[in-house]
Amino acid sequence: MWVPRDRHVSSGGNHGMDRRTFMKLSAVGVAGLAIPPALATAAAGQSAAAPAARGRYEQLVPEIFRPVPAPPQHSEAIVVGSGFGGAVSALRLAEAGIQTTVLERGSRWPHDPRREVFGSDGRQYWHAQRSIAEHSLASSLALPAYGFAAAAMAGIDDFGGLFEVSWHRNAALMCAAAVGGGSTVYIGITVEPERTPFDEVFRGVVDYDEMHRQWYPKALAGLGATIIPPDVLADRHFDNVRDFERVARAAGYAPHLVPGNWNWDIVRDEIAGRARAESIVSSATNSNGSLHSLQFSYLPRAEATGKATIHPRHQVTGIHVEKSGRYVVEVEYLSPYGDVLARRVLTTDRLVLAAGSLGTNRLLVTARETGTLPDLNEAIGTGWGNNGNANIDVAVGNARKGPQSAVGASCFYDTDGPFARVVVNNTYSLGPLDQVAAAAGVSAFKTGITSVDETRGAFRYDRASKNVVLHWPAGGNGAVEANSLRIGHRLAERSGLPVNGVLYEPDLFWAHMCGGASLGAGTDTHGRVKGYRNLYVADGALLPGSSGASNPSLTITALAERNMAAIIAAGG
Repeated sequence: MWVPRDRHVSSGGNHGMDRRTFMKLSAVGVAGLAIPPALATAAAGQSAAAPAARGRYEQLVPEIFRPVPAPPQHSEAIVVGSGFGGAVSALRLAEAGIQTTVLERGSRWPHDPRREVFGSDGRQYWHAQRSIAEHSLASSLALPAYGFAAAAMAGIDDFGGLFEVSWHRNAALMCAAAVGGGSTVYIGITVEPERTPFDEVFRGVVDYDEMHRQWYPKALAGLGATIIPPDVLADRHFDNVRDFERVARAAGYAPHLVPGNWNWDIVRDEIAGRARAESIVSSATNSNGSLHSLQFSYLPRAEATGKATIHPRHQVTGIHVEKSGRYVVEVEYLSPYGDVLARRVLTTDRLVLAAGSLGTNRLLVTARETGTLPDLNEAIGTGWGNNGNANIDVAVGNARKGPQSAVGASCFYDTDGPFARVVVNNTYSLGPLDQVAAAAGVSAFKTGITSVDETRGAFRYDRASKNVVLHWPAGGNGAVEANSLRIGHRLAERSGLPVNGVLYEPDLFWAHMCGGASLGAGTDTHGRVKGYRNLYVADGALLPGSSGASNPSLTITALAERNMAAIIAAGG
């Protein structure tokens, strides 16, 4: 889910016709941009004029328009956000007998085996028009990438959809807005880091042995993540996984299957035609239930305790603390169109911030800089990293072109440079290389590469706009690019083609956000915010810029399990 500044296509070798054909096609294809799936769909399917909005979405998704019960005026605990950290926190607090209110700004989207819940319209964007309007030259990424994204979004209704796109200095961020948070839109990769990169990132603040022995297994069980079954892997839609493993072995790597957060029975239904094809064709969104999101695991278990309630379309706009120690939470109750239906002021004895790295930093940095939480330390908002993310696309010889899955089922590790994990990724945005491969009659696979990288940015409060803006260094992904290209070329040299066809996708749209309230810096070693009692962080903001060469979802879940156990046992 990223927009690049440019692309690198590499071709080599000395094989006549194939080389000339491939290079010609590559030259044509490279003019395109790799863009987030929602933007790609929008660019392809939208006219210049946005369709009528009011009244249309009520017919498409009537479920999200149902009134939401008002949250209690006072709660023993409030959790802001319902993603991985928020869902775990809500469940464990509720199991401890603590009355817990979960506030989620997004909607609670339905699931249906046949129905298209999400389309190439406002259902994919969290207020696209407002995102464009908030752009400024002082806080944006490179203009060409912004221009393309803005053009793609221009025909989209201003609606409360799944993805928020926000513009920052030298970067743009994508984060989910839905009950279930990022679990509703990711590709299910649920991987534990290796010891070496974990220790390099956490530097002893968190004990790897404890995580490996206790908290990662607990998180995997809680999420219900498992490796792909043999019969599913054997299906033609998973050719990309088998191609990836074949090429990786030829390049001297040791690929292995990794857990994925998928309901394999529904994936089987897709294969058999009993459910709408989504996971098996790299759909950018998932609504048939094959993606085993938090709506099927932690969240219903929390509600089943009778002690936790979830309130969609409740956006937190500010927080402060009373002299008594109670926290005051300012909330807007929104319609799916973004109308403010009510403004509410809630109080709580315990406040858990789990709005994602962006949302949590927005709240904390604003509170510090405007004086509502003046004792927050200087580490809040700093140490942010993009998880060293990049994509490498590799064209493959002796492989058939066809529909390919969204399931990241296999990975390998590279230790010749900065430690990196390379996972076969979904193929919805192969972009130019996909066109090249299709014309040449060969296949291609996408890899998601996560390198351990020390580049960091910081969130700052802009008083003129009253926005919190991420400041990322220009060219900050240079080391990640070099490492990713090295790995990509090694794969391409063993891809079975007479040319070295590899495409690097420089990231400017980042979804794997880590840091800003890092363990041991902005918070203590268990997520207690320094300077305040009963104020906690439980999301990706805790990770010190990286999750140790892995997708962050499992580590966020495991840390939330670890931290909540300690906090509840200690009484705060």
